[in-house]
Amino acid sequence: MIERSSAATAHRRAGAAERTAISQALYAPLIRLAQQDPDTADTLRSAEETPVPLDEDLAHLRRTDSHGTPETMAKLDIRAGTEIFGIPYHFEWAWHDPAGGAPFEIVVDRDNGRVAIDGRAGPKIGGADDFVSARAGFGVSLQTTHEVSAMGRAYRTTDDHYSVGAGFGGDATTEGGTDLTVFENGNFIASATDKRWRKRVSQNEVDVYSSDGFGPGATIDVFWTMRPGNTYTFNVGAWVFAERHDGLGNTWSQSSIVANLIFMSLFR
Repeated sequence: MIERSSAATAHRRAGAAERTAISQALYAPLIRLAQQDPDTADTLRSAEETPVPLDEDLAHLRRTDSHGTPETMAKLDIRAGTEIFGIPYHFEWAWHDPAGGAPFEIVVDRDNGRVAIDGRAGPKIGGADDFVSARAGFGVSLQTTHEVSAMGRAYRTTDDHYSVGAGFGGDATTEGGTDLTVFENGNFIASATDKRWRKRVSQNEVDVYSSDGFGPGATIDVFWTMRPGNTYTFNVGAWVFAERHDGLGNTWSQSSIVANLIFMSLFR
C-alpha cells in the first residue's frame, strides 16, 4: 500500500514542483525587492507573528475505551450472499509516505472503528517542511472455496477540517477522504476513493474549513474476482494530504479527518 501510494504521490508532486519552480522564478525579483524595503520587512515580521488559524483542540483524536454509537444510522439491503463485517475488524494499520513528514497526530482505535489523522506541513504549525501523506484504517481477511465475483462497500462517516495559507509567491494544498482497497496475496488489485475535500491557495490567500460534525461518505464500490487458494485483504481507511511551497511570508497546510468506519459489506 505504501509503495503504490508513494509512487502516485511522487508523480503528482513532480508535476506540481515544475509549476512551483516557474512561479518562484517569476516572483523572485519582486521578493528580493520587498525584503530590501524597511516598511515591507516590518509588515512581514508582523505577519509572521500572527497566529495561524488551527484546530488545536482535536479531542476526538483520543482513543476511546468502549464501543461508541454511530452518529448516522445506515440503511442496509441484505441479500443472499451478503456478508457484514463489523467492529472490531480483523486488523488495523497506519502509515505515512516516507518521502514526506510524519503526521502531527494519528489514532487508530479498532475497538470502536475510528481513525483520526492530523497532517501538517509548515514549521510554524509544528509540521513537515514540505508535505505529509498519511493513511490509517482497518481490514478483514477473506478466502473462498470456489471462483466468485465480489463487490465490497463500507459505511463511513467523517468529520473534516483544514486550514491553509500561502505567502506571496507560495502555495499550499490540503486534501482528505476515505477509500477502499483490495489485495490478493499481498498484491494490489482494486480500489475506490471518496475525496471529501481538496483546497489549494496561493498569493496571500487563507482558507479555514470545518464540517461541523460527522457526515456520511459517498457510496463507493470495489469489484474483483476471488479464486480458491488465495487470501484477500479488504481494507477501509481514511487519508490526508498536506503540502506547501514557501514564498514570502508564512505558508502552511493542515489536513485533519476523523472517520467512523462503521461496517464493511461484501456481496459474492
